[in-house]
Amino acid sequence: MIATDKNFLHQISIETTRKEVDGLGLVFKLREANKTAWTKGCGLAAIQIGMPLRFAWYLLEGKEGQLLNPVIINKWGEDIAQEGCLSIPCNYTSVKRAYEIEYLTNGKKKRARGLLARLIQHEIDHMDGILIIDKRAD
Repeated sequence: MIATDKNFLHQISIETTRKEVDGLGLVFKLREANKTAWTKGCGLAAIQIGMPLRFAWYLLEGKEGQLLNPVIINKWGEDIAQEGCLSIPCNYTSVKRAYEIEYLTNGKKKRARGLLARLIQHEIDHMDGILIIDKRAD
């Protein structure tokens, strides 16, 4: 079940380890929660299933990924687009995001642009206790 309690979702998630993620079966739990959500989503942060840990799973354009203790270190460009959130059913909001980002995940530096960059920023916001309704651009 996906958390919708905004007070719970506004808390900041704590760092975790690969061992803890694996031990909790987080990838499986996030995949399953995504399958049963009110609409098809492309990513979920652990806090959205009641575990305030800095971890997220995503499936975008057939490619699966994970974010372990992610941190954005650089941003380029701006883009405003509609976003939905599995924790805020039936609500789509215009959100301003960086078009391209450089970030750390699992201690490794990576880059993302476009929709993947937007998705990563959205999930990191969840880990920082920020919801799309807190970032309205319109």
